[in-house]
Order: sequence, then structure tokens, then C-alpha cells
Amino acid sequence: MLINESGLVRRIKRAYKSAGYAVAAEGDCMTIYTEQWYIQCKRAAIPRKVLATIVEHMGMIPDTEPVSIVKDGEPQLIMPEVAADEIEHWRTGERTDAVTMATVIMQGYQIFQPDGGGACYGVSLLDLGIMEREMVEHGAAAVIDGDRLLWHEDTEVVAMHAVRKARSSWAKEWERAVWNALEGVDLHKEEA
Repeated sequence: MLINESGLVRRIKRAYKSAGYAVAAEGDCMTIYTEQWYIQCKRAAIPRKVLATIVEHMGMIPDTEPVSIVKDGEPQLIMPEVAADEIEHWRTGERTDAVTMATVIMQGYQIFQPDGGGACYGVSLLDLGIMEREMVEHGAAAVIDGDRLLWHEDTEVVAMHAVRKARSSWAKEWERAVWNALEGVDLHKEEA
């Protein structure tokens, strides 16, 4: 199982208080996403506390129409085409590397790197709480368009926004230098 129930509930509650989150149901699948993360799984596999949190926020579980939910506002219907585009953004794009977790945390980001070294991608430690720790530590993620990591299992998909400060125009010079140094070594390699 990819999804950590308590971690996902925490992230949903945090999103609800800030920019909000969206819920879309299609067939037997349910999708929940924000600007930073995305999950999709079979409706029957969605943890009960997650469903209870959605009901607490909007009074029901959306059946078919995609809905945006934010605190101090009524749930807003999202045009199906817009929701489909947002969902497609998370799932599709150029897949470049398969990355796994390195034992490095930098500026609140867990670092992921391909085996053998190379590009380093950072994912927010808070967002990683959505996933079961075992999957984060030992599962491989696909890099999509250089800014998202995607994990998938039989009935679940999780995607998260990733940063690569070594190639970022908004990172400070010292940050780029440190991230470039990280990319210059294999972070998976154990020292003898």
C-alpha cells in the first residue's frame, strides 16, 4: 500500500486551510490533489478517515462531478475538462529517470536520485507523509518533466511536486552550488 492514512488526512486538512484541494471521482477511482501532490486509488481502497475528512469539509463525498474544497467557502464544481487537464498534468509527461530515496535531507526536502548518481530531486518532507515510509525508502519513482515524482502500485498512484535546485533560476547561488555537489556523487553508495 502506498498511501499512509494519517499522513494523507494531515495534508488534506492543511490544504483545506490554505489553497484548498480537489476531489474527482471517475468510475471506481477517486482522485484527490492540490498544487503540490496528487493521489488516485480505487474508491474501495480509500482509507475511511480520508473519506470522513472529505465529508467533514463538504458534507458529502462527491459522486461524479469534480469539486474544489477550501475552508470558509462552499465546495465549487470544477469543469470536467479543467479537472481532466489537471489530473493529466500529474500523470503524464516526459519520463526521464527512475529515482530512489537517498539518505540525505536538504532544506526540508528528502533527496531522491537515480542509482549510480546524477540529478537530485527534492520532495517536501511534509508531503512525503502521504506515503507509507516503506514505499518511500525502498520504492522507485518515475521523474516526470523534471518537476514531479510518481509512484504507482496495483490500485494506487501518488505524485508529488519535486524541486531540482541545481538547475533552478530562483535558487540562491550557494544552494545551487550545494545541490550541484550532491549531483556530483552517488548518494546511494556506502563508504567503505
